[in-house]
Amino acid sequence: MKILHVITALNYGGAEAMLSKLVAQHRITPGIQETVVLSLRPPGPVGKAMIADGILVESLDLRHFWQLPHAFGALAAAARRHQPDIVQGWMYHGNIAATAAVSVSSGTPPLIWNVRHSLHDIGREKLSTQAVIGLGAKLSRRPHAIIYNSSAAVGQHIERGYDPSKAVVIANGFDHHRFRPDDTDRTVRQRLCALCGISPTSIVVALVARRHPMKDHETAIKAAGLARQMGHDVHLILAGDGTDRLPARLLRTCEQWLPANRLSLLGDRRDVAEWLPGCDIVLLSSAWGEGFPNILGEAMASGVACVTTNVGDSSTIIGDSGICVPIGDSTAMATAIAELSAMGPEGRRHIGARGPARVEAEYSLPVIAARYVDLYRNALVSSHEHPLPRQAQPCAE
Repeated sequence: MKILHVITALNYGGAEAMLSKLVAQHRITPGIQETVVLSLRPPGPVGKAMIADGILVESLDLRHFWQLPHAFGALAAAARRHQPDIVQGWMYHGNIAATAAVSVSSGTPPLIWNVRHSLHDIGREKLSTQAVIGLGAKLSRRPHAIIYNSSAAVGQHIERGYDPSKAVVIANGFDHHRFRPDDTDRTVRQRLCALCGISPTSIVVALVARRHPMKDHETAIKAAGLARQMGHDVHLILAGDGTDRLPARLLRTCEQWLPANRLSLLGDRRDVAEWLPGCDIVLLSSAWGEGFPNILGEAMASGVACVTTNVGDSSTIIGDSGICVPIGDSTAMATAIAELSAMGPEGRRHIGARGPARVEAEYSLPVIAARYVDLYRNALVSSHEHPLPRQAQPCAE
């Protein structure tokens, strides 16, 4: 099979990370002969890393609205040049572009969409994103299947008009060999304390998320401060794109709630797997937009107890390997941090130890990648059994 993936951009983000992992896994998967990744926007850091790994990445170099006619021509040329067996879109804009690619492809390959977002409150989205979501609802009968990475997102999109008969849930996948628990001699913990200047007796709480309003860093910062007021020596780590250059509002929140020596602002890190197992607790404070947050799977694979807001499928994902709290409730989050802190190292390790087996059984990358391949094969069989009528086929030029 030849697969053409069409994605909005290749910057740091959950969708981009999952696509990168999936394509790498499919390179060693029988039945996948070629994979091409087409980005609507110029290749970002994830795209450049994929190119360095030998993955074929192309870009429409779309930067401005007035470039759309040229971009469509480049999209059509790419679709005809590669002649894919399957066209798969990623994210709302990528799904629409993938639909256009199929319309100009020879042979009309099966179309699959991939929705990576939940819609707790569509009013929080940009007006342009709301418009694309609405267009997606109108076009949602066209794909063979619409992949969602969370069950919560399925219901939310159906409410917005997406075709319920096309819904397929495929969770995110994780490399449980890369993310794994700390050694018994706690060498990872020691390296982490040295990296961030952390007291060996502190409760290390990490929030790994790019700086964006949906991630709600303010609630996490307040929760860490409240947990300290409850008598727990919490040291908060903020890692992710933009966390080393917080806006004035968040800096004031940090100063109000945390001593300077109990806060580490790491910015974007490509070495998360090397230090995450040394943390005591991993936080997810997101207020909206999450389907299946990657950091929860990574923390579970690393054997670290989680505290997460009830966003997307987070509660189902962590199961009994952490605590779920209401969105935006810093007091509830602080109470959960305090509860895990009071358990002591052995108690937290006992909670965290439930995660690796759960990830390996349900969310390991080979298992998830195989589900994609099964869906591709099903789409090909279905397209051969039920080809489009002649008048629905694109006209040859």
